[in-house]
Amino acid sequence: METLFSCRNCVHNFGQTLNVGRGDGFCLQHGSVIQDPDRTTCKYLHRKDLPLFVVDEGLREHASEYALTSSLARLDVVQPIPIVRYSEKYCWDVRKFDGITHALAQYYKSKPRWILIQAFTAGTDGRRLIAHGSLIRHYLDHCGTWRSSSRLILGLLEEIDNTPRFAPRDLLEAADESQAEIEEQALWDAVFVRLSAIQEYAHHAGLEKLMWVTDQLNGGLSELVWNQLQPELYRLRTQWLNEIITHAKDNNGFFPPPDTTPDLDQDY
Repeated sequence: METLFSCRNCVHNFGQTLNVGRGDGFCLQHGSVIQDPDRTTCKYLHRKDLPLFVVDEGLREHASEYALTSSLARLDVVQPIPIVRYSEKYCWDVRKFDGITHALAQYYKSKPRWILIQAFTAGTDGRRLIAHGSLIRHYLDHCGTWRSSSRLILGLLEEIDNTPRFAPRDLLEAADESQAEIEEQALWDAVFVRLSAIQEYAHHAGLEKLMWVTDQLNGGLSELVWNQLQPELYRLRTQWLNEIITHAKDNNGFFPPPDTTPDLDQDY
């Protein structure tokens, strides 16, 4: 239960989950390497596994517990952890280079950031699927508007039925679980990160049906059977795309010119 509130399960650490991503993580919120993601947290935690508006009460309690810390902190005791800046040279020197972590560290330096998110469209690589969904949710969290995010969520929806694939070295190791079991759990990590992205976008846009998009899915989700869920996602994908595009057009938010959207942070 405690690891649900660790950096492994935080949107701001894009490249890892409770089952995916060995070694160090990277926190976009603080611009820091996370050297022990299982035992690290902060007051800005944004859970990966569920949409923010569903778990906001628990996250407010968590934030209150860590209110007197200013950056990363230990999960087991409320104690600050120093910021560690990312160094590509160091990662290669100690043979700890990771392509996903490196890409996310570059994202931290890049502006406007939404362009890099579009370039990160995921395909079927499981870690990239997780990172892509997390990037969109981080972007939504910071911009606080749906207007600049509609193109991002459309890109995610276009691939929502893709089957996540994981290389063995992507997965964590556990003494009491087989690789097949961990890979199955990693698949569901990717599914829930991405469904939660749709729900959080809908929350910002005021699209009630999409806020509770999981209610439209049948037994494949409730029973955690991907072979049943995948055709449901394929069947509903076009409907969801149409809902988002229609809403954006009706509210002058479908690819608006930059100078007509003063509420947007154009650099983010």
